Amino acid sequence: MAGLTTVSGPGGSDRSTAGGGSIVRSFVRLRWRLLRGAIHHGGAEQVGAVLSLVASGVVGVAGAAGAFVMARSDEADSLVVLACTGLVLAVVGFGTVAGVSQPIDPRVVAAEPLSPRQRAVGLLAGTAFGPAGLAGITIGAALALGAFQSAAGMPIVLAAVVAWLLSLLLVARTATNLLSLLIARRARLGQLVAGFGGLAFYGLFQLVPAVLADADVADRAALADAARWSPPGQVGLAIVDADRTLVALGHLALGAIWLVPLYAAFATTTEILTGTVRGPGGGGARPPSAFGRLIRTACGTGVVGAIAWRSLLTRVRTPRTALETVTGAGVGLGAVLAPVLLRDDPGSGAVLVGGAVQLAVLFIAGNSFGNDGPAITNEMLGGATARQLVEAKVRSIVIVAAPLAIIGPLVAASITGEWRYLAAGFGVGIGGLLAGSGAAVVQSALVPIAVPESDNPFASGESGKGILAAGLLFVVLLGLAIATVPVGLALFWAVDRGRTGFVSAFAAASVVIGWAVQRGGVSLATRRIAGRDPEFVASVTPAR
Repeated sequence: MAGLTTVSGPGGSDRSTAGGGSIVRSFVRLRWRLLRGAIHHGGAEQVGAVLSLVASGVVGVAGAAGAFVMARSDEADSLVVLACTGLVLAVVGFGTVAGVSQPIDPRVVAAEPLSPRQRAVGLLAGTAFGPAGLAGITIGAALALGAFQSAAGMPIVLAAVVAWLLSLLLVARTATNLLSLLIARRARLGQLVAGFGGLAFYGLFQLVPAVLADADVADRAALADAARWSPPGQVGLAIVDADRTLVALGHLALGAIWLVPLYAAFATTTEILTGTVRGPGGGGARPPSAFGRLIRTACGTGVVGAIAWRSLLTRVRTPRTALETVTGAGVGLGAVLAPVLLRDDPGSGAVLVGGAVQLAVLFIAGNSFGNDGPAITNEMLGGATARQLVEAKVRSIVIVAAPLAIIGPLVAASITGEWRYLAAGFGVGIGGLLAGSGAAVVQSALVPIAVPESDNPFASGESGKGILAAGLLFVVLLGLAIATVPVGLALFWAVDRGRTGFVSAFAAASVVIGWAVQRGGVSLATRRIAGRDPEFVASVTPAR
């Protein structure tokens, strides 16, 4: 970073003599230069940068309007406390969903002549004055303006809003640091936390607004009474009680005191992260567990079995694919539960589970080749044929998603009590699993999107294929519908008339159709890859 004067410290170490203002300006300029560079780069990076700007603008304007109206409402005493607490929790969940990358990676500036304090302040400034940070500042300003009641109370309101914004910033960055360190040092545990954290955030995002919409004034007051015991809740109380100076100052002190340990945690984790590299898992090879040996046996032997096993290991050890797997499973189970809970038809869960499994499989494995391009390249260089690669991928997809075909019907039957349709549910689930694996491997072979190795579960390579991939997904779904809807309609007919025998027969037919779709998908994907080795390797090789 240009413009920082350095001196030699004790022991010969170099440290910048730049003041805090200079450090802040340097990091803010770096943040916006990186954003401009992404826009000028084109492709997926450009789309991501533009979407970030647009989303931040929309969130800033809409959030500011909502904050102003909330602070002026008759329920401001409750709503401000709930908002201050809820948004602090939301940024932790959103950070989990959005990945563990930072606007400026601490490891990138590790070699700069900066003290730990300068590095921490600079990184915080780069975040605070980036697009998302400015959106937060806009919301905070609107909240302060809406909460204005008297000139005497305005300084307390401004101080409380600043404390709240600092809480948002430090909580988000510290949580990001901790998750990044966890993934770097305990990859499997970190991926599990990221995956289930993302699902929990998604579920709460759907549930909390619905609950608050149904809550009355007394319910919201009770929630606010519980939230006020948290530091953000105390900050919210300082805002609404700003005219009672001594009381508001007490709330502000209690709400702001946690900023000290939060900053210390952020600075400490930042320094640890600057020297952290993602290790190989450490400790050498460990003997596989009984479950691992069972899965290895299911992968089979020979070249296909070895590649399938390697694909499974990559899937559970790489943040992005692990998160896709967990989230895809959640989407599939959610698609099973929706018809079970919302439809009155007996056996509807057993009939619709096939579509749910197909959806989950496409979500999990729609980019199977692009997600582990370097390993695929090495296997091709080692002599693996296109047919072997495709068969191995299909086998690994089936093994990963197979629990959905078992758990889905069991969940549907246990909720509805229609155990007589359980066998049919298994048949439909297996049919959906087979058809979905064939469709997923076709999608992956036609438009592979190279994804770099990264601590960020949502990292993406520069591909410029987003619209093409979306169009292909629509075609794949259309093809699946054409192949599977007839038997699905037949199943509904049999269920509607209570013909258990016909239901079982049609479920068996869905297995046959699913197998045929899978075999067709394998043939199509093989023809796509065979004879195009250089082109295929280039398409799955991430940009450096």
